[in-house]
Amino acid sequence: MAAAQPELFFESHNEDKQETIILLHGLLSSHKEYDSVIPHLGAYHILAVDLNGHSGSAAIKPTTTSSSAENVAALIRARAKGGAAHVVGLSFGGFVGLVLAGRHPDLVRSLFVTGAAPFEGLYKWMAERPSVIWYSMRALLGMPVWLYWWLAEAKGMKKNDGLYADMQKNLTWENVKDCYTSILSLSFEDVGKIEVRVLGVAGDKDDDLGSTRKMGEVLRDGRAVVVRGAVHAWDLQFPELFARGVLAWVREEELPVEFESLVAS
Repeated sequence: MAAAQPELFFESHNEDKQETIILLHGLLSSHKEYDSVIPHLGAYHILAVDLNGHSGSAAIKPTTTSSSAENVAALIRARAKGGAAHVVGLSFGGFVGLVLAGRHPDLVRSLFVTGAAPFEGLYKWMAERPSVIWYSMRALLGMPVWLYWWLAEAKGMKKNDGLYADMQKNLTWENVKDCYTSILSLSFEDVGKIEVRVLGVAGDKDDDLGSTRKMGEVLRDGRAVVVRGAVHAWDLQFPELFARGVLAWVREEELPVEFESLVAS
C-alpha cells in the first residue's frame, strides 16, 4: 500500500460553489500571492495552497515538482468538489501542475500555467547552476524593504507585506536547489503526452516566449499565448486580467484580447 501523502496547508474560499480551482504559487512565494486574484473568482470554490517547503507547508519536503505534484493530487482527492479541480500554477506552481496533469489526468479538469515551459537556453543554463539563482535571490530579498517594493511597484506589482514576509522565510538553499533541479527533468516530450486541456502563458517582460511557443506546438489539447507588458509574476501586476484569463479557460470561452496567440492557427 502506498504511503499516505502529507496534507499541504491551504485556504478554502467559496465553499458553497460546485467546482474547484486550485491555485499553485511560484518558488519562495505562498498562497498569499493570489490575494488580489481570489476576489475575482467568486463563482468557484478556491483552494489556495502552500506548496512543499513553503510557509504553512515548510515541513513537507522535498521541494521538487514530483513530490509537490503528489501532495497536490492528495489534496485534490480529499478537498476538491467531485474529487477533481481546475489547476492554475505560476512558475514553480505551473511546473507542478504540468507534472500533476501528466501523472493524474483524472484529477485535472483543466490546466492554466504561466511562466512554466521546459527550460531552454539561458533559463536552462541558470537552472543547471542553482547557486547562481540562490545568490541572486538572496541579493534581491536582502535589499532594504522600501527599495524592494519601490522596484516591484515600478513594474506595476501590488504591494503585499504578508507575501514579502513569507518570501523571506521561504528563501532557503534547499528550496532553490530542489526546485530548479527537478524542473530540469521536465521535457517537451513529457508535455506532449499530457491529455488534459492546457493553456501555456508567457509574460513578455520576463518569460521565455520561444519555449512557451514550442510548448503550444507539442500540446495535444491546448494553446500558448503571451500577455504583453506582463512580468513573470503578473498575477501581482494584473490580478483582474489574470482572473479573467483563468475563468475564460476554465469555461472554455474566448480568451481576453490581451492574450495573444504564440502559435499560428
